[in-house]
Amino acid sequence: MSAYEEERGTARHDGELVRGTRVVLRPKRLSDAPRDYAWRSDPNLARYDASPPLRGTQAEYVASYTEELLHPPARRRVIAVDDLQKRHIGNVMYYNIDLARHEAEVGITIGEPAYWGRGYGSEAVRLLVDYIFATTSLTRLYLHTLDWNLRAQRSFARAGFRDCGRAYRSGHIFHVMEARREWRREG
Repeated sequence: MSAYEEERGTARHDGELVRGTRVVLRPKRLSDAPRDYAWRSDPNLARYDASPPLRGTQAEYVASYTEELLHPPARRRVIAVDDLQKRHIGNVMYYNIDLARHEAEVGITIGEPAYWGRGYGSEAVRLLVDYIFATTSLTRLYLHTLDWNLRAQRSFARAGFRDCGRAYRSGHIFHVMEARREWRREG
């Protein structure tokens, strides 16, 4: 058991990275691909990312997904979010990893609407931030969330992110929020 697990009182089981009171973060599996494809193809979910829904076939997606599992990109990590009954409800990720600047961008998708607004996303992001700071040399995490997505902004704030500005892309306004390693020690 790692010092991180001892401190949190959470032992890993079945490949878990970290366990909270509502969710478990675990490595991605090929069996996640159909659900991920459905979420990425859903126009209602895509609007939260200010991006078009996925247009390729499921077979094309699974082929690409398999390749990414076999050869993970150096600057991106995607982690599954399960509820405590082992139901895959979403994903958290960190990407645009910049080791020279010790920072990365984070994101989350809770693909199952029944889990929205119930604290699952906040806990998943908080666990991700704790995990990243405990296992990497990264010192700053940041994210972009659409200016109209107040639920996400509140969720990220509960997970320790602070507003640090605005960004404009493709006709959308984003709140930029950040979390820093030193803030974790303060709180």
